[in-house]
Amino acid sequence: MEPKRLLIFHLDDGRELRGGQRQLLYLVKELNLLGHLNHIVCRGGSPLETTAKRKKFNTISLPYFFEWDPVSAFLLKKKIKAASASGGHGGPPVLHAHTSHAAAISYLASFNLDCVRIAHRRVDFVPSAGFSARFKYEKAHRVIAISKAVREIMLSLGISGDKIAVVNSTVDLDETPWEEGSFTAYRSVSKRAIAQRFGLPQSAPWIGSLIALVPHKDPENFARAAALVLKKIPHAHFLLAGTGELAQNIRHLVHILKIEKNFHMLGYYENPYELLSALDIFVLPSSEEGMGSVLIEAMNSRLPIVATRAGGITEVIEDGANGMIVDIKNPAELAGAQLALLGDASLRARIAAEGHRRRLDFSSPRMAELTLKIYEQELENLKHYRHPVV
Repeated sequence: MEPKRLLIFHLDDGRELRGGQRQLLYLVKELNLLGHLNHIVCRGGSPLETTAKRKKFNTISLPYFFEWDPVSAFLLKKKIKAASASGGHGGPPVLHAHTSHAAAISYLASFNLDCVRIAHRRVDFVPSAGFSARFKYEKAHRVIAISKAVREIMLSLGISGDKIAVVNSTVDLDETPWEEGSFTAYRSVSKRAIAQRFGLPQSAPWIGSLIALVPHKDPENFARAAALVLKKIPHAHFLLAGTGELAQNIRHLVHILKIEKNFHMLGYYENPYELLSALDIFVLPSSEEGMGSVLIEAMNSRLPIVATRAGGITEVIEDGANGMIVDIKNPAELAGAQLALLGDASLRARIAAEGHRRRLDFSSPRMAELTLKIYEQELENLKHYRHPVV
């Protein structure tokens, strides 16, 4: 007997295309390939909607006015009923909330519907205090945490351990822009293009980070460590790609540290692999991190990595094996690890090779397989026990 074709709604209210949205797109791609019917429920005109439409994925736009928005919930419920009535699938729909606010909309939309609600948690900080934070996760039929560290956060809220599953973030290896055996040529072209675009010397060491410029990513840590590295290796160059509320603060800090000639803020970088492939070292300076999916992209790009031990990072990076781990908010340690790599070509090569090997542990088909099992388990529970919305 053929497996049932599931009807799945993926909710995400994000205004930007960051790691969580990319993970959603990877999941939808794999579930589509398995024959399931997926709809991405996002903000109209958002980067997620634009990207999903370019990939020819089904999209539904909602206004997402605020967290417990009844208008968005009403509109979503109408879409769910229409899709359910159209057939072509088996069983009740799955509502998979990929953001915290979307979990609230999912709950409201599910009144008087036979459906399964899944809530995804991708960050390792405790949700804001109050009734809402615990309620929306407690009322989900299953919570997916992207790391053991995030699972511990959910447990601290009082969510039952039986309800929480750990499914690591991933990288879509099909999106790797170089063919097998041609990475060196791709890197050379990328390095030349970036050097021309930003006026950088190709012969100098390039150390980079690709992060949102927000507090928990701690771009200040990256800048302060850069200043320390430059005292020892003054010809090194640092590339910081990303946007966010701290952009102006970092520009000011770079000016105070007097490293403007060697520290380049690139803004939003449309082609992450072009940048990653051109670097000599990748740095993730976070003070809080659910897992750090960009680390997998860095490993896929054959990069030696320096990262902090924030959140779930240590579930991806083993210190001394596929990267170097330092304490959070410690620029001296962050700089020291970079200097150790810059001073030892064989160490860089060994760590990069091990990272490239371990990237296979985080493949998108594997992530989709584990997620699908969670859907199927909860649909089976729904069939036998039902899950009233209370």
